[in-house]
Amino acid sequence: MSSNPLNLKSAIFGFFVTLLFISNSLAAANPSLQPPDELLKKATLDMLHSINNHRAEIRKKPEKLQSLVEEIILPHLDFITASKIVMGKYWRRASKEQKIRFIRQFRTLLLRFYSSALAEYLSDRNKDLADDLIRYYPLKMTDEDGPITVRAEVRVENGQPIPIHYRLHKTRKGWKIFDVSVEGVSMITTYKNNFATQLKTDGIDAMIASLEEKNRQMLTKKKTK
Repeated sequence: MSSNPLNLKSAIFGFFVTLLFISNSLAAANPSLQPPDELLKKATLDMLHSINNHRAEIRKKPEKLQSLVEEIILPHLDFITASKIVMGKYWRRASKEQKIRFIRQFRTLLLRFYSSALAEYLSDRNKDLADDLIRYYPLKMTDEDGPITVRAEVRVENGQPIPIHYRLHKTRKGWKIFDVSVEGVSMITTYKNNFATQLKTDGIDAMIASLEEKNRQMLTKKKTK
């Protein structure tokens, strides 16, 4: 594991969000066959085994990992709901064009985050990922259509388990994730706070332009490596 606490949290955050998104694809395909938590348990095992079996290929071709994230993971995040929460009151003030631009750039931002965090997590481990690496708590669904929280914890070597909460709601395309919390820190709240000051001082267009530039710089940096 990385010795930097921030890197550790980012790596764990990205890795287990990745596991959830991939498992959530099964819930979307078969929403009524099993409760979401049972589907997550099965799919997590499938993902752990897949990573273990293809570790050498991922090491040789890092771009394969980003392709996996983009094609399999990101489609199962509700970007519209997440964007609404992140922009807060500014979402209502934004034009249709501004909303589309922000959603597109926010998606790119998360793609970079998940890919980097997952790559870091895997590069810091020299042995196979254990089947009991993540534990899901039984899910109590009081409302089959309303937002639900799936609670889990990650086993950490020589440390206390790390709690993770996933927030999902049912859409026309199945269960979608709109927020994830690691040790009580919400992904959506974190991004909302990061954008809040710039939205207040510079406005919507300037904030989106700044995000576009950051994404372009990261893409350029990646191509020159």
